[in-house]
Amino acid sequence: MNTAIEIKHLSKTFIHNKEQLKVIKDISLVLYENQFISLIGPSGCGKSTLLRILAGLEDNYSGEILVRDQKFAPNSAKFCYMPQKDLLMPWRTVFKNIILPLEIDGRLNDNKVPEITKLIKEFGLEGFENYYPSEISGGMKQRAAILRTFLMNSDIMLLDEPFGALDAITRMNMQEWLLTVLNEHKKSVIFVTHDIDEAVFLSDRVYVLSDRPASVVTTVDINFGRPRTREMLSTYEFLEYRERILKALR
Repeated sequence: MNTAIEIKHLSKTFIHNKEQLKVIKDISLVLYENQFISLIGPSGCGKSTLLRILAGLEDNYSGEILVRDQKFAPNSAKFCYMPQKDLLMPWRTVFKNIILPLEIDGRLNDNKVPEITKLIKEFGLEGFENYYPSEISGGMKQRAAILRTFLMNSDIMLLDEPFGALDAITRMNMQEWLLTVLNEHKKSVIFVTHDIDEAVFLSDRVYVLSDRPASVVTTVDINFGRPRTREMLSTYEFLEYRERILKALR
């Protein structure tokens, strides 16, 4: 498989009031093309910081990052990055929120309208284009935010707990929907979560991180085929993966 992102011995320390706070310590990981990997670890251990480094929002780190075998340059590497909150602009309609990346990049034109219309339907937002964020459900907000992220013109997605604030039923539905979308569009994904079942259900590989400063405790390859089904959750193999990750987190 071809490599999308390779991180080698990444470390990051923040300086606050002349005191050092080390948040990432010697992390190495690989994301292959069309692969879904998850990062799971204690709250505040540095998972989001790692995504922010890849998104070009944090600097002054040590280690090496390669993007398709080329040295990572924060100003030129564009990934589809979605932070923990949906950050939809309340004064813009769902449609206006979705097309924001196209406006910023100057890619919005009449030729894009059929593609956007098709994606809005595919993402389950048809009929809600002219609604405002306050008028739609939490699940729809996340769909709109992911579609906006999807339109950032990259086939590598960085998703930071996109379903963390949703209720259990909506969360399960969103997980299945996300896998369907990603299977259709062949994206490579780094996904942050605190939910072990979510990590196993979605991922090809799970990186279990330690408490701060985050380091890789263990790596678990998930050998389920695709498409994934909910029946997997009651299999012996699923429970075994779950137990391995749980033990690593203790």
